[in-house]
Amino acid sequence: MSHHFLPRLASVVVAAALLTTTACTDSRGGGGGDGVGERELVFAYITPETFPYHDGATKFKELIEEKSDGKITVRLYPGGQLGNEREINESILDGAVHIGVGAGALAGLAPSVNLLELPFLIKDQDHMQRIVDSPVAEDLAQRIKDEGGFEVISWFSTGDSSIQTVDRPIRTPSDLAGLKLRSIENAALADSLQTLGASPTPMPFGEVYTGVQTGVIVGATLDWGSVYSLKLHELIGYATTPEVAFLAEPRPIIVASSYWETLSDAERDLIREAMTEAAAHERQVFRTAQDTAIDNVEGAGVEITDIDEEAFTTAVRPAWDEWAEELGAQEMLTTILDLRD
Repeated sequence: MSHHFLPRLASVVVAAALLTTTACTDSRGGGGGDGVGERELVFAYITPETFPYHDGATKFKELIEEKSDGKITVRLYPGGQLGNEREINESILDGAVHIGVGAGALAGLAPSVNLLELPFLIKDQDHMQRIVDSPVAEDLAQRIKDEGGFEVISWFSTGDSSIQTVDRPIRTPSDLAGLKLRSIENAALADSLQTLGASPTPMPFGEVYTGVQTGVIVGATLDWGSVYSLKLHELIGYATTPEVAFLAEPRPIIVASSYWETLSDAERDLIREAMTEAAAHERQVFRTAQDTAIDNVEGAGVEITDIDEEAFTTAVRPAWDEWAEELGAQEMLTTILDLRD
């Protein structure tokens, strides 16, 4: 049996067991006198416990169990225990998982997510926060519900990404020519990398270190925390400046609409309230963790290079416009740009 198949098989077995367990657990829900029944929620994500997603998820578990007087409990599955991003999304729709973090792969089910994966569109964490606090987030949430069947209950941060390379400093778009860079499972990001001259190579999060080590890829576009937690700083020589984010997208926290509709109003209110507080905590943790990670990466000898921001935004702008037109999101793109300053 293939060694690559074993983790996948394990996640499928666990998910199947969860589907049976959660079906039984949910049958008890909704019966409390206050409209809050006994429920156990499964919250899964691909990143490890050292990543701020886990801080946000742990805070949510703490808050919802407190607010519901223990009636609603949460089981956390970090580190891709229940599969990769696409598999977790599908498990949410199937009912084996209740809550997940919608990343680039979500665009396969809700295409409007592609708008968040366009490089250099969202400047930094402050710009991202303004988007989360604006009608753009409400519009995106409605689109994700209509297109993919997911309720968005809040937004996590994934930090600011840079471009990391083994032996070629990146300062202008021409420096990316022909470089094999890791790409997530997202059409808009892959298209944008090609527009910038790079050669996008799809690769799961957990395989990036090995991919660079073996030369399958010569770089990536990870957030700073992931660069350090995956120990990528051991292999790369250069990273672009944190002053100009490659990506800084908000990540929707998703629940299947079909499951959301089975909850009482009181349960939905408690869950949304707890997740809103937890997401604010996660975004703050990310800011602090990112600063530490940048210091650690630079301290390990990785050279931080300045880039020509105007040259990059000019080069990638055609991809922004093409995707906005394809998604019927030109007005949303304009608003995101207006929120840059």
